[in-house]
This record gives sequence, C-alpha cells and structure tokens, in this order.
Amino acid sequence: MRLTFLFLFLPLSIFAQPTQRYVITAPAGSEYTKIDKAGRTVLPNGRFITPRGRQIQTAPHPYGLVLSPDGKSVVTANSGINPFSISILRNVVGPNPSVQQIPEGVKTDNGILEACFMGLAITPDGKNVYVAGGETNKIFAFDLATGKPAGTINCSVKTATSDFSHGYIGDMVMTRDGKTLYAVDQIGFRMLVIDVATKKILHNVPTGRYPFGITLSPDEKVAYVANVGVFEYKTFTNLDRKNLKTTAHDYPASKYGSKEMREGDAAKGVPALGDPNAPEAFSVWSFSLAGTPGVTAKIKTGFLVGQMVEDFPAVGGSSPNSVVATDQYVFVSNGNNDCVSVIDVKTNAVVKNIALTPDARLGKLRGVIPFGLALSPDSKRLYVAEAGINAVGVIDVPTLAVVGHIPTGWFPSKLKVSIDNTKLIVANAKGYGSGPNGGRTFKLGAQGSYIGNLMNGTVSVIDIPGDVNLKAETEQVVQNNFTIRPVADVKPTSNPIPAFLSRNAASPIKHIVFIAKENRTYDEVFGQMPNGENDSTLARYGVGVTVKSKRGNQTVEKASVMPNHLALARRFAMSDNFYCDSDVSADGHRWLVNTYPNEWVETGTAAAYGGKRSMRDSSNAPGNLSFYGSAGSIYPEDYNEGGSMWDHLERWKKDFFNFGFGVEMAGAYSDSTMKYIGEKYTINYPLPAPLFDRSSRTFPTYNMAVPDQFRADVFMKEFKEKWLRSDGSVGKDTLPPVITLMIPNDHGTNPRPKAGFPFTESYMADNDLALGRTVEFLSQTPYWKNMAIFVVEDDPQGGVDHVDAHRSLMLAISPYVKRNYVGHVHYSFGSVFKTFWNILGIPCLNQYDAGATDMSDLFTDQPDFTPYRALPADVRLFDPQKALDPFDEKFDWKAFSESEELDRTETMQKRRAEDDAEAREKAGKKRKTKRSR
Repeated sequence: MRLTFLFLFLPLSIFAQPTQRYVITAPAGSEYTKIDKAGRTVLPNGRFITPRGRQIQTAPHPYGLVLSPDGKSVVTANSGINPFSISILRNVVGPNPSVQQIPEGVKTDNGILEACFMGLAITPDGKNVYVAGGETNKIFAFDLATGKPAGTINCSVKTATSDFSHGYIGDMVMTRDGKTLYAVDQIGFRMLVIDVATKKILHNVPTGRYPFGITLSPDEKVAYVANVGVFEYKTFTNLDRKNLKTTAHDYPASKYGSKEMREGDAAKGVPALGDPNAPEAFSVWSFSLAGTPGVTAKIKTGFLVGQMVEDFPAVGGSSPNSVVATDQYVFVSNGNNDCVSVIDVKTNAVVKNIALTPDARLGKLRGVIPFGLALSPDSKRLYVAEAGINAVGVIDVPTLAVVGHIPTGWFPSKLKVSIDNTKLIVANAKGYGSGPNGGRTFKLGAQGSYIGNLMNGTVSVIDIPGDVNLKAETEQVVQNNFTIRPVADVKPTSNPIPAFLSRNAASPIKHIVFIAKENRTYDEVFGQMPNGENDSTLARYGVGVTVKSKRGNQTVEKASVMPNHLALARRFAMSDNFYCDSDVSADGHRWLVNTYPNEWVETGTAAAYGGKRSMRDSSNAPGNLSFYGSAGSIYPEDYNEGGSMWDHLERWKKDFFNFGFGVEMAGAYSDSTMKYIGEKYTINYPLPAPLFDRSSRTFPTYNMAVPDQFRADVFMKEFKEKWLRSDGSVGKDTLPPVITLMIPNDHGTNPRPKAGFPFTESYMADNDLALGRTVEFLSQTPYWKNMAIFVVEDDPQGGVDHVDAHRSLMLAISPYVKRNYVGHVHYSFGSVFKTFWNILGIPCLNQYDAGATDMSDLFTDQPDFTPYRALPADVRLFDPQKALDPFDEKFDWKAFSESEELDRTETMQKRRAEDDAEAREKAGKKRKTKRSR
C-alpha cells in the first residue's frame, strides 16, 4: 500500500503583522471579576462572556460531548480534576431539560466511573452511551435512560509483539449500525477497532504520536486520526534505577531544535527525539477500514515547526486536534495556528488553511485556540469551537470562508448541531468561571472551596443565527474580548510605561526583575490592607493573626506571618484587581512564561491532577511520558506558534537570565544532596532553546525541602559574580534587561519542626523573608535606579478569596511606582507581559498580552530611589538560621513528595474544618475522661 507524505506550504498573507495603529486593552476596565448569568460575566482575564442561548450547568470541564441519534439527549464527559463524571442532559432542545450526573456525588466513584476523558458514543437505538475511561484503559457503558452501568470494555491487551497493558482512552466514534467502535489510545499510539456486541478488540492499529481526535468518512470506509503529540519521550539510557542519585542528569540534556535533541548523544545516555516535523508528529493520518485497517496517508496540517510565518519561524507545531469529514473534505482544527486545515479526500492534500481571527486589527497574533468541530446535517456549514475567544466560528463549506462568530461561555470545547439544523449545542469547559471561594458571604458546599471543583461547565443551546445577524454577533465577540482604539486616540504621557510602541517613546526602566511564587490568593495575604477590596476574615497570612499547628498542639498568638509583603505593598504599589489566568500549577507554569495553554494543556491538566496522573514509573506505553503533571516547565506539545517569552526576547534581541523558571521537569529525582538545582533529571525533555544557555546551574528550582533563604543566598551570590564588582559597582557584564526568579515556598507543605518549619505558615514566613531580602539587595545595587520588580503567583489554588478564586497577588516595586498605592484596574498575566514589552519597546506576543491592559496606572514619573529594608521573620514561626543549618549535612527531604498532595487538597475551609473537628474530638475525650473519673 502506497503511503503519501504531504507537506504543503500555503500563502500566509492572511496572518500579516498589524502595524502599530491600534492600542488594545481588556474590556473590563476597572470592573472586578464577577459572574452575572443574566447579563455580562467578567472573566479573570478581563474579558466578558455573553453566552447566547440557554445555559445548562454540568460538572467541571466538559471536554467531550455527544448528541443522541434522536436529537433529544446530550451527554458530556467531564474531566474535572475531581471527580470524573458524565452528565446526561435529557430533552436538551425542549422547554424543560433535565440533568443527571454520574456519579451523583462530588467524588469519583470507582465502582461506577473511575475516570473519563473526552470520548463518547451513543448506540443507534439510543439505549447506551459508551464513555472513554482515560487512564483506566477501559471503556464504560451506561444505560442512557436510567444512567445505570451497562458493562465495560477492557482495552488492556498484551500480545507477542505489543503490550497495551496501560492505555489512556480518549476520543471515540461509532459506526451508524452500532456494530463497531473506533477509539484512540493516547499513550498507546493506537487506534482501537472494537466489536460492540462481543466487547472484543478486533484490531490495534498504530497511529502517530498522541492521537487526540478521530472521525469517519461519510461512507465509513476511512478513519481519520489527528495526532497532537511531537515526540516519543524516553528516559536516559545510562540511568540506574537503584542509584538515581549518581546516574540521573544534573541538567536537562538538550535544547529544543538542537542536534542533541534530534540525534541524541549515546555517550552521555541521551536518546534521540528526532524531527518535530516527522510524519508521526502534528499530523492527520487516514486509515482504510476495508479488511485489516491500515494507514494510507500521513498529512501535515497547519504550519510546520520552523516554517516562516511572515517574519519569524514558527516555534510550535500546528496542534491538530479535532477532525470531521464530508464526501469532499476533511476539516482539521489546528489549535496553535488559529486555523482550520482543509484536506481534499481524493488527493489527501491540504488545499486551504482557513484563518479564524475575528478581527483584522489583530493581525497575526494567535490565541483563538480552535478545538471542537461540527458539521451541519447538510454539510453546508462547519462550526468551530474557538476556545480562546469564547466563541463559535461559522464557516461556509462551499466557499471555505468564515462568515461570522457567535458568543459562547468560557472555553468552548466540543459542539454539535441539532438534527433539524436549527440549534448549536456547545460544551463550555469553564462555564461561567469559579466565582469566590471564601469570605463572609460565601457558603461552603459539598464541592468545597478548591478552585478545580468550582469551575462548573455549561452546555449552551443556541438558536443558529441567520447570516444577516452574524455581523452583529461577530462584533459582540470582538467587544467581549478586546477594546481596540486607534493610536491617535491615545494621548502620550510621561508615564514610565509607554502606552504603545513608538520610536519616540523610551522608558527610564531598563531592567525588569520578574519574581514568581506559588499558589496564593489576594485575601489570604492582603485581606487586611486598607484601600483595597478586602475580606480581613480570610487574611490568615497577615499580621496579628493566630497560628495553630496542624495537630492543634501548638499556638502562636498575634503572629506576623508575611510582614515584608505588607510592607512592600505599603511602600510601593499593588493591585487588588489582579487575577491568575491559571487554575492550578499545571497550566500556571505555562502562563508564567507567556505560553497560553492550548487544548492539549487544558485537557491534560485534568489528566495530570486526577487519579494516577502519570504511569511513567510502571508503564511501557510509548506515550506514557507525555503526562507532565504540575512540573514547572513547558514542553514541545505546549509551544505556541510564536513560542514563549524566552523565544520572544531572543527574537527581539533582548537578553535575559533565569533563576529557576521553567527548568523543573516531570519525572525528576530529588534527595538530600541536591541543595543546588533542587532536582536531577531522568527523561530527555528538551528545554526551550533560548532558556538552555541562560539559566543558573546552581539555583534550586521548586523543591519544598529547600528554604527560600537558600535560594535568596544563591541568587545574590550569582548576581554579584555576574553583574557587580567587589566594590558594588556595575560589573564588566551589565545586568540583562530581564531577570526571572522563582521563590516558591509559599506553596506550603506539611510542617517539619526539626527542619525549622513548625507550621504550614512557616513556609509563608520563609518565602516572605526571602522576598524582602531579595528586594533589599536589588534596591542597594546601582541598577536600582532603572529597575522594576514584578511579583506574582503561578496560580491561586492554595487559597481562598471573596471576589474570585483566581484573584491573586501582584506587587510592583520600583523607584518609578506610586507610593502606598492600591490600583483597581483589572489585570491578568497578560498585563504583566504587556507591561514588559512596552518597557522594552517590542511588540506583543499573542492575543492574551495584546488584549490585556498594561500596568501604567501603578507607575509615576516622579521617582523615589530610597532602598528598601527587609523586615525580620517572626521567629516563633520561622527561624531562618535553623532552616539553613542542615544544608551542610542531612536534611528532611520528605517535604518534596508531600507538597504535591497540598496542590490538590489544601484549602482554608478544609483546614478550618479539620481543626474544628479535631478540637471537638479532643474536647469530647476530655469530657469523657472527666466523667469516668
């Protein structure tokens, strides 16, 4: 059988770079994030949603959706962090729809549905729904009428040539006669052909890397599979599992795009990863289904890695994810390229890339994130879930042209068209958002206060608008996402943050220091601050608070937990309207380097945090290393078309140096000898090329066993060596324009009294002192007069907030910021990066930074160069010397493994409930003892 390998280069003029004629900001202005289901919801990123149609709530993160053959029922697969569930929506297009969640409770029920991931299929008679079981390597069946279990299909199989003992079952499609089920195993790199009647696997057909989407041709003679993976990652070949301490690698072994990445280095035990443009990567494969299924074509869609997109080579690949087919075309959504590729079914050639940018003024800036696809029953219209702009794109199939966009909920994922062709049914993975998760008026429900459990999804049932109305709908989509003004309407000022790129604009700020921390919300640190939108009852890390040990046997009254944070906020500027775009660390570390999470990351986040999360230690599946968990790096599957902040800085010739950002890789190993770097590496994950040579080889990345005081010491030592002379003057090498620094111990973990951390709050005090010392040091260098320091968290999942669970810390520290100022302008991660780019005089990277509001409101043209003096820690909570003493000897490294548990479980309400329950139990025991005496 002849295979065709097709690489078609199409004209890219549709993605032209915009001239600097417009200033784009977030439409929220100074509005706080809020949910308004009857009107306009303000999202954490400063955008609005005004979803059309009727909204039906589901469990969190519906990434799968299927419509029953009679058009009356819809089922969603909800890959929430916990629980996994499905929602059965009955009478979905009628006046009184009902919803049944399976399992019914807020926790995954291993006796009913252990896990699920995206794939769904309903039998032609409408009796049963089949659910892809994700990491369980199973497919679950349920009675659609009752919701009761109707059996399982075990996808685990081991033959003489293949071992599919482990799998991750995802997207599925069933033949019209209901006899055959096709499913993809994402880590097994296979397409399963299953006989429904016998529940037997007929064929395991090899696919490309990480098969993500599947569809059948109208005549069901061909299957099309979209492969969203890049590499088959492998462990280093010179590892001794019994002696990782010695044999694991001290630093990531290769940089992206290098010879070492492609060809490996056998002498150093580095396996080859190959070419990111290989046919197995970022591709659509077609399979003939006659007889024994076999691949007939391997088609590259979107733009190749390294292909020139106007004025720079694409960093990330196309990320093809969803596929649908007509008699003439196969349509593929390219999550990174903001386009739909059109494949001619006769030639297997891409004939067009349909750009989805909703407004020409955005130019080539990416961020639409096309995800799910649906064809109308007559195949004349194609609908695209535009997850990045909260809309559905409408494409006219005969002309292959976009005719408009329709507003939806937050992050539309999958969609269908009603059988009468009058309604769109859209799953919105993030629904209306989380809302608050604490405070005086917050009522704690069964789902708790954890952000991942509050992000309920929705299903929108929308009357399909006529073409005459699509122009107005498209304008609403643009207005929901961006406020666009001509440059001529923006008056220049003397603010140190230029409002837009201009040859005449120059900032006195020449050095940016970007400091990232871990997992805190605004209220728990700044809830006592005056002039802000605060709830002081949530300020557990404030001043004058009572601190209790986890077991309640030790109490500190009137403690000062994070005094430097409060002092820095009073001395400099902060925002009470700043939000993390991220929910948890898995997506947070992408946002931190200006990489917006595509559909691969968003769906994988749930996989990373649910259940087993990764089988890398026990599975031989070729894709088992593709689940990265919450590790603080970006990976080739994540890379946006324009790359990350590292690529952007290098592209515009702006130097940087990195301390701890983006070098914490999945599958790493730690023990007590690793006070430098913080971990050793076991898997050949490449680093972004610009980052590889510009990162400290001694600074400890995330590892809760390393005190932040040690990180501060390492940072200051290396800073002096690189950029200062012995007398404190400017060194031979000048400080780069951008420094990135990770100080992560406010993540918190279980107390370790022997190591100097008697309370969870001790980690906050450690982090606070390290931040204060770092700012004090920087403010005493000669670079201070031209410096701005920005402090944020990677995500807000560890805390609670009365405005929104995404609201978090943002400090601006500089001679050029306003004093004792609380800003109320709506900010997000995009605001941070837009401010960087405006200072540096370079363009924005994507639609998220371009569409954010810069932080000029926090700055002034009247500088104050007075250095900052750090405040000491409350030694009752944290003794820095005691924490540092063990670093020359053995040390309690158990904290590293314990800290991940806190990612998923620790909330303020839960801790309070546990403390109250323990106190009641102790009181009861005392009363019982007294009575017995």
